Formats: sequence, C-alpha cells, structure tokens
Amino acid sequence: MKYDFDPLLGYFKLKKVMPVGLVFPFDFGYVPGTTAEDGDPIDVLLISEFKTFTGCAIDCRIIGGIKASQQERDGARMRNERILAVPEVSLQYAAVKKLTDLPKGILDQLETFFSNYNRQAGKVFKPLERLGAAKAAALVQNAKDEAVKHTLVQLFIPLNGRDGKRFPQSWYDELNDELTQRFGGVTVYTRSPATGLWKQEEGKAERDQLLVYEVLTSLAEQAYWQGLKTRLEKQFNQQELLILTSQIHKI
Repeated sequence: MKYDFDPLLGYFKLKKVMPVGLVFPFDFGYVPGTTAEDGDPIDVLLISEFKTFTGCAIDCRIIGGIKASQQERDGARMRNERILAVPEVSLQYAAVKKLTDLPKGILDQLETFFSNYNRQAGKVFKPLERLGAAKAAALVQNAKDEAVKHTLVQLFIPLNGRDGKRFPQSWYDELNDELTQRFGGVTVYTRSPATGLWKQEEGKAERDQLLVYEVLTSLAEQAYWQGLKTRLEKQFNQQELLILTSQIHKI
C-alpha cells in the first residue's frame, strides 16, 4: 500500500493499493520541508537491509538520484526525481557513499521498477540521468527553497529586565539577523509591544512589555527552537520564554 502525509490532518492517509505483484523494493518516503515540481515533497528511496514503518523519521546520507520525467494520464509532463539515500544506522550499506558503491545491477532494477509501477497506473516514467551525490543534494536544497511555508512561529521577547531597565538593542538586532538568515525573513512587532500579565508567587501581577517575532517556515525544527529558547532565556534572564507554533493555510 502507498501512504501520503496530509498536512491539514497531521496524519498519513492511505492513498492507494499497489498493483498486483508489485511491492516497493526498499522503503519509500520523502524529505520533510521540501516541495518538488509535482507539488509534493521530494521523493527518497532508502537503500537499506531493513524495513521500517509509515511515519518513521530516519537520518540518512544522500548517495545520488535518478533524474526522470513523468507523463500523467492526462498527458501532462513533469519532472519527478528519485533521491537515493542510505540510513546512517545501516550496517550492510555502511560503505556506500555514492552510486558506484551499490551492488551491480541494482540501479537498473530500480529504474525498471518505477517504469513498471507507473505504467500500471497509466503513467509513463522515463529515466533521464543518474545523478551523483552532489547533484542530488542540490536538488534537495532547491526543493527546500521552493517549499511551501505553512508553519508560523512566534517568539515573545521582553523589552525590559526585572529591574525595569531596557535590554541592549544589539540583542534584538542579533536575533533579527539570525532569524532572517535562517528563514529568509522575519516580522517584528516593534511599534505596539504586546503586554503580558504574569502572576507572581506573592499574588501580585507583573506587567511585561514584549516584542513579538514571527517567521514562516516549511518545517518546525524542534531541536533548533528548543536550543534558541534555552539560549534566549539565559541571555534575557527569564525563567521561561514563550515560543508558539501554529499551522497556517493561505487563501
């Protein structure tokens, strides 16, 4: 069976049953945070000695790819590359760093599989070129640049310390530069800072003046945001900083 991830639901949905006699030769998935020419995340085939499960995240190294064109049932043509990768935990393929390291004949078999698979679906899959690791990695990077940004991240940063003194402007400039370089842009609410009311242990309400930083991204990188949160809490001497993420859908 073939499954597709539905970002609106946040679940994998059963898309279709494979034609009789066909099974994927290896686990078949996608690179999160990318958008290929067909509008879906870029496809990746994992060359390994084991099977995993739908939704399993795997750290891999790119060893190459298959550049191909695909003709749909309605006659429309598009590029449909297949990235080939090896899981970092693989033992059998631990020495495989490039396509020429693969067992003889395996690439021919993979191209034949995709051609037969698409033919039974009424499509035409035509391999055009076998790509080295560098070219395949460039395709993935391009697909990341083209990815639809559907995750909104908001950071609430205080303007003043507990003593009432304003934090250095350079701290905000550095954060702005970091987010801009990493995500291509950032919105900062500076003219009308948000006001936060926090209840202290003594029962008094503490009023904070906040700057709100907003970025749009295609992938919520939990490790990055957690590290940034810890660093900013220490820098601004805060018990906890608020960082929110939400899924957005453009109209």
